[in-house]
Amino acid sequence: MPTFITRRAAFGIAATAALASLTACASDIRPLEDPSVVDPMRPYKGDLKFNSYKSTGTYRPASSTKKAENPPMPTPPVNMKSKTTSGMYAAIGYWVASLNYLTVTGDDTPFKAVDMDVIYVRKMEAYVELYKKNEGWMYGTETPLMAELTEETPQKVDDQQYRWKGIVRGHKDAVLHYVPEDRDIRVGESSGDSSNDEVTFVLNYRDDAWMVTVETKNSSTTSPGSSGGSGSGLNV
Repeated sequence: MPTFITRRAAFGIAATAALASLTACASDIRPLEDPSVVDPMRPYKGDLKFNSYKSTGTYRPASSTKKAENPPMPTPPVNMKSKTTSGMYAAIGYWVASLNYLTVTGDDTPFKAVDMDVIYVRKMEAYVELYKKNEGWMYGTETPLMAELTEETPQKVDDQQYRWKGIVRGHKDAVLHYVPEDRDIRVGESSGDSSNDEVTFVLNYRDDAWMVTVETKNSSTTSPGSSGGSGSGLNV
């Protein structure tokens, strides 16, 4: 069986933010003039929420016998490029939603809009090939990756870069069906470690848009080819 069919390689991505639920709309977040100022009407700390999707047809969830049909596709929220706290929050939400969309469809098109250096797109090529060759699919949840932000506001590095701390985890119901062996792999349990992983979302404002990269305790965005990883199996 290919080595990517493990929790670490199955998620093949640095650390990720969470979509514990899709109940709040990032595009409705009120912009702030100063990214370091807290909007009292919009708490950012806690489960990351995102709800900017478009229909691709009649949605039929995946099961152990067939892959998902027409999952809703994430679309960039209107404020995602704004140089504000809400813009950064929207960019992280879109990054995670696009990653989850890739894992349940094999389509990396939305992800490329926020992974401008294709750091993580390259890391997720195994998923693209898995679906392209009809060798497997994800089922059990539409959000295999979940997390939360642990700070109310990001930390400013300079005018172009901010860092926002969070926690990531794999969804306990995420299962990868591998066709060649007719085998189901429970992704959230394959590492034997269900603990949360502390991560930092690094946001760089470039070409009038936020680029998102992720750091774990054992890796950093300065070395995207690193083989190190966190306890959740998410590696940069």
